[in-house]
Amino acid sequence: MILPKTTAELLGCKPDIACFAKLMTGGMIPLAVTLATDAVFDSFSGDSKLKALLHGHSYSAHAMGCATAAKAIEWFKDIETNHNIIPQGGILRELWDEELVQKISCHSVVQRVVVLGTLFALELKVDASNSGYASLYAKSLLEMLREDGIFMRPLGNVVYLMCGPCTSPEICRELLSKLYKRLGEFNRA
Repeated sequence: MILPKTTAELLGCKPDIACFAKLMTGGMIPLAVTLATDAVFDSFSGDSKLKALLHGHSYSAHAMGCATAAKAIEWFKDIETNHNIIPQGGILRELWDEELVQKISCHSVVQRVVVLGTLFALELKVDASNSGYASLYAKSLLEMLREDGIFMRPLGNVVYLMCGPCTSPEICRELLSKLYKRLGEFNRA
């Protein structure tokens, strides 16, 4: 068992609605799911289409995605297939190199870094005109990283690296090393 299983569990809260995606299939096939409490579900349940919540993920409940997720989740929990599980306690070991994360977080172009489980997020320092969701500030950095075979997801001036629970820390270290190198070039651009 990998603990904590969800962010809600980590925060000690019980949300009325939770959305899951990305890692359910190990990134192999798109799949998304929205879970809700009985109270939320019941508020949209009924015979009339007017009462229905006519929204959902495009990649919900398709057979290939569900089958892949079932197998991927089984692999994530199995110490034989996921060498990142610490046998004592069944928790996922740290995947991102702490020293490199610290080095990146202190870089002159970096505002902050957030690392949690399989996620590494980097916020670039920008002035008010280049910040926010619509910012294209990170574009040249992302183009440089693509040359290295790294595809980071941008949301404005924040970029994300995600790995799977079975990704080796060595691969994560390699990704961070390439990112650090490109941050230096980005700073000079």
